Amino acid sequence: MKFSTPFLILATIATTQARVLYTRAPQANSQAFTGALGGIAATPVVDSGNADRPFSVKGDTFVNIGAALQRSCDQQFNACANVANAGGAAFSTQECSAQKDACSAAN
Repeated sequence: MKFSTPFLILATIATTQARVLYTRAPQANSQAFTGALGGIAATPVVDSGNADRPFSVKGDTFVNIGAALQRSCDQQFNACANVANAGGAAFSTQECSAQKDACSAAN
């Protein structure tokens, strides 16, 4: 009985305060990169509201910020490349690729 009471108290505290331990909860866009060839910005990285998968990019949720930021940069690259490949854009897919590298480096 002596063991179970402290254990129960600690388990209760850990459960109710888990959100306090969560260190990087994005309240706004966590994507630091602002470059936008053709006006195509990197997809925002926001708080999903889910403590287990706290980062959201266009509806997809992620466990860690690194994966979410990478998805954001990838989505920007794909949109940029689609516009460049469609023709008539003032930029090339190589410039989109360079922008993706800059996006990844900014985070």
